[in-house]
Amino acid sequence: MMQFNRKFEHAVDGKIVVFDVTYNPTTHYFQVLESGKAEGYLLKFDMQHRQWSTEGEVTPAISADELALLVQQQFGHFV
Repeated sequence: MMQFNRKFEHAVDGKIVVFDVTYNPTTHYFQVLESGKAEGYLLKFDMQHRQWSTEGEVTPAISADELALLVQQQFGHFV
C-alpha cells in the first residue's frame, strides 16, 4: 500500500520550515501544511501547461516550482 503522506524539513531564509504533505489520489493534488501556519494550501500540477501552482489563502514559504521538486523527491515520483 502506498503512503500518501510525507513530512520533511527545508531551510527557508535561514530557518527550518516543516512541510506536512498529503497526496490525494482522486484529485492528484497535494495538500500542504507548513509549520507555524494554521491553514494549508494545495500544490497542483497542470498537465496541459506542464506547470506547478499553489492554491489557497496561505502564501507558501517557497515557490510552487521549488516545493514541487521537494515533494517529488519525497514521494519518489517525478512528472
